This record gives sequence, C-alpha cells and structure tokens, in this order.
Amino acid sequence: MKKNKIMNYREENFIKKFNTASQHFGVKPNEIISLKVREMVNSYSEYHEFLRVLEYEAGIKYSPIKGEMQGQGYLLTDGDARVIIVEHESGLEILYIVGSVASIVGIVPLVLQGWRAFRRRHIGRNPFADERAVEIRKLDEKGHLCEDHHHDSIVSGIVPLNLNPAFTTTAKKMENELLQLSKQIHSLTRRLEALEKQKTKKKVSKRKKSAR
Repeated sequence: MKKNKIMNYREENFIKKFNTASQHFGVKPNEIISLKVREMVNSYSEYHEFLRVLEYEAGIKYSPIKGEMQGQGYLLTDGDARVIIVEHESGLEILYIVGSVASIVGIVPLVLQGWRAFRRRHIGRNPFADERAVEIRKLDEKGHLCEDHHHDSIVSGIVPLNLNPAFTTTAKKMENELLQLSKQIHSLTRRLEALEKQKTKKKVSKRKKSAR
C-alpha cells in the first residue's frame, strides 16, 4: 500500500508537469515526452551557464516559466522549434512535443549534445555512462505515467543525433508547411460547415413557406 501511494504521488506530480508544459506548447499533455538525463549536478549555476552558452553559441532563446514543473523550467525557442528544460539536482530534463519534427531533429539533439559536452568538461567523464542514465516518461491515453530506462547507446534511436544541418533545415521547413496546410484545412472546414448551415436554414425556410 505504501508503494502504491508513492507511485500515485509521483504520477500526480508528472500529470501536473505535463499539464503545465501543455499550456506553453499548445498541445495535449499526452502529446509531450519527458527525457531525463539522470546524474548528479553540483550546482544550479551549471544550468544557468549552459543556457547562456546555448544562446551565445547557437542562438537559442530562453525564458523562465512558472508552473508545476518540480524544478525551475525554461522555454527554449529556435525559430518555430520549442522545448522546455527543467533543472534538477538529479540531472537535466527536456520536454518536447511528440510530433514536432523541427524540435526532434533540431533543438533536442543540440541540447543533448551540448549538455553532454558541457558536463564532460565539468566532471571529466562521460555523463551518460550509467546504463539507466536516460529516462523517457510520458502519459498514455488514459493519463497514466509510462516510463522507460535507456542507455546512451540507444538514445540516438529516440532522438537522432549528429544530423546534417541541411536535413534539420529541411525538416523545419516541412513542419512549417504542414502547419500552414493544417491551418488552411481547418479554415476550409469551418467555411464548409458555415455553408452547410446556411443551406439547411434555407431549406427549412422554404418548407415553412410551402406549408403556409
């Protein structure tokens, strides 16, 4: 019973976290992935320095966010690509949208590679050495927490690393085009629905006139 209470409390915290992230991403909570690099961080100043490096070296903008993140969260943006990172004593956490091609092939690998290099410089060893170092968390369709543990050797199967910059640019362009197409389809659908309602009203009006 005690174990179930702990798991329920943990799940409740993650539900709050995904709900907060969904407000910034504009998607449902179960469309968000949390990738956690589990390692001990000596000082939160390491995160602050890392964010400044990302902004200076890669042009990634960041801003603090408020909400139930179980740690200080920052929204990172690179054009239309967006991710959230959360600072923990137990390691870096990255939250991103499942279907965001631009984020998965662009900003997420950049953050992972940058953090790995940054940490190696600070601690002098591979921070991904532990076979349980990388954790993937998400909510299923029923809102329950799902977790998987991975080694660095298969992280590239989850988030592609070392991609050609040309491919990243193409992916961002494709996602923008798909987003525009989705908006156009949504607008067209609303117009068709409005026309159908007008036709229905005219038919009802004609029937009423005929009945007189």
